[in-house]
Amino acid sequence: MSWAEAKWTVDQILQKVGQAPNNMRAFTAYAKSKTSVGLKFLEPADSYDSTGNLLCSVGGVMIRMGEESYPTKPTEGTLVVDNKDLGKYENEEYVVSSLTEGTTYYFSAFPYSTQGVYNLSSNENNRANATPANGETANVTITIDDDSAFTSVLITCVDETDGQYTKTATLTKTQKTTSFNIPIGHTYHIEYGAEDGYSKPENTSPKVSVAGAVSNYEATYHHFTATINVTYPAGATLTCSLDETTYTATTTTGTYQFQVHKVGTWTVKAVSGGETASEQVIITSDGQTESVELSFVKIYGISRDVTTSSPAWARTDNAVGMTATASVGASAGHSDFDNAMPWKGMVRETLSTNDVMVKIPKFYYRRYKEGNVEHIQIADKPTAGFSVHPLFNHAGQESEYAYVGAYKTSSNNKSVTGASPQVSQTRAQFRSNAKAKGAGWSLIDIAAVSAIQMLMLVEFADNNVQNKIGRGYCDGNSGSLRTGSCDSVPNLTGRPSGTDGKTGVVYRGIEDFWGNVWEWVDGVNWNNGTYYVCNDPSKYADDTTSYYDRLSFKGSTSWGSSYITEEGLDTSALRNTHVMLPATAGSGSESTYYCDACWSSTGWRVFPHGGAWDIGSLCGLFTAYLNGASSYSSAYFGSRLLYIPS
Repeated sequence: MSWAEAKWTVDQILQKVGQAPNNMRAFTAYAKSKTSVGLKFLEPADSYDSTGNLLCSVGGVMIRMGEESYPTKPTEGTLVVDNKDLGKYENEEYVVSSLTEGTTYYFSAFPYSTQGVYNLSSNENNRANATPANGETANVTITIDDDSAFTSVLITCVDETDGQYTKTATLTKTQKTTSFNIPIGHTYHIEYGAEDGYSKPENTSPKVSVAGAVSNYEATYHHFTATINVTYPAGATLTCSLDETTYTATTTTGTYQFQVHKVGTWTVKAVSGGETASEQVIITSDGQTESVELSFVKIYGISRDVTTSSPAWARTDNAVGMTATASVGASAGHSDFDNAMPWKGMVRETLSTNDVMVKIPKFYYRRYKEGNVEHIQIADKPTAGFSVHPLFNHAGQESEYAYVGAYKTSSNNKSVTGASPQVSQTRAQFRSNAKAKGAGWSLIDIAAVSAIQMLMLVEFADNNVQNKIGRGYCDGNSGSLRTGSCDSVPNLTGRPSGTDGKTGVVYRGIEDFWGNVWEWVDGVNWNNGTYYVCNDPSKYADDTTSYYDRLSFKGSTSWGSSYITEEGLDTSALRNTHVMLPATAGSGSESTYYCDACWSSTGWRVFPHGGAWDIGSLCGLFTAYLNGASSYSSAYFGSRLLYIPS
């Protein structure tokens, strides 16, 4: 006899002696409705001995039901099902119907072998019970603190398990209660409808329906009115919206008052043609009043005939009628630009490196000439004909703001108050030090200098900043001034008390932008009168044209403390129209044309600006020194940090 034949013989003998199946692998009962119960079950697996001989092959399971106790044998109670389709009801439910609500029913499972031998064990795996009951009842009640303007709201019981069971009810100031029944085991939540003039309650959190459970939900509608006053461009369409609620202004006069009735963040938007302006207004309480001003774009400009000797510029665009004066000592100045972007966004911040920097928000600019008249315009938002200023677009990567050192760089490679400026290093050494601070750090460059020049010119409308803001620390002093001398100047624009020329000077938090010590400027190289500029800090280098643009205007190689009469305007590429560097000099003075001086010579030269502690009226916003080779360093020359966040 073969092994297979012997095994078959043993299997037959073992089954014939009456081996019963094991206990059920799964058996549960649960309320389905008030007259039905659901069952799910999984029969035992076939059983084998330790050598692999078949002991019992499962044929099916009989389930019996009792109303007072569990049936103990296959002939007791009521037959529910005799299932031979093994595994069918592991996930599919078997429904027992026509039952009585509130009665507990006891179910016993009797698995049996193919030989008809039953498992009669009372093991808990073979038993389950359940009581028919309705699903969960959700009672919803609303209260209204002042129902004088209340009409009705739609209450929704959202069935997240099966949308066909989602139900709604309308409640009013006289009918404030409703009930919903949710099928057992379904996930649901209550949504409260909106009523104009009243705050909308928060929707409930999701909940799983429990058989026979009762949940009570209460919510209050508060009579609510807040006011949003809007000033906006006349003629525009004005809206105020939150979620599904939108109000539209009924006039286009330029001022409007919205009455809103809901807590939240409202969006107020003005639209005219292709222009859009919007602001968000946070409403938190009844009776609250907020005001908001919308504008499409504001352009602040100046213009000047470059052939005239007067350093004054005429104000144009939205700058017409605006004024600015600097502080002197404890006497505070005033500037209408404090409420205009980007000036109002220029603030001192201490970064994580503990460097004190001045944050300059991104702005848009245009600089051009019409005949002899030069125009400089600054826009607070994108608009046709304007470009992002290159300070905020280094190497093609736009940034929302830039940080310029509030102080001259000190010996610890920091921009901090109360320190001596670091001097006697080449531009390359200062560049290396700045980059060592980490990603985004560099030496101040021509883009940053240009941005500051434009902001200052448009605000004060005059090239003679020594007259408008302060001479700076420049008149016959014997050494450099420690940083922080202007920390107490009101509004951080102007100069402290003392003799003008013997004190520091500050513009919107940027101290000593001229005077004290010269500042090396990166991104500019000069060779025999030709300017080269670059706006990629990773490519800044000395004595090279690689990665640099050649400007269309040139300078003289023989300037020697000559007063500047014209700042060039590059016409070879629109990307460099921001650059203001000396084009002509010699016939000016400290009070005419550009009021500042320049020096130059032949060969490769690097560029510092601003002047030092002892050169008097030669100092200023445009002062340029094109007389030093890349190897040059001096106790008169320092630097300022620039940081561009990524």
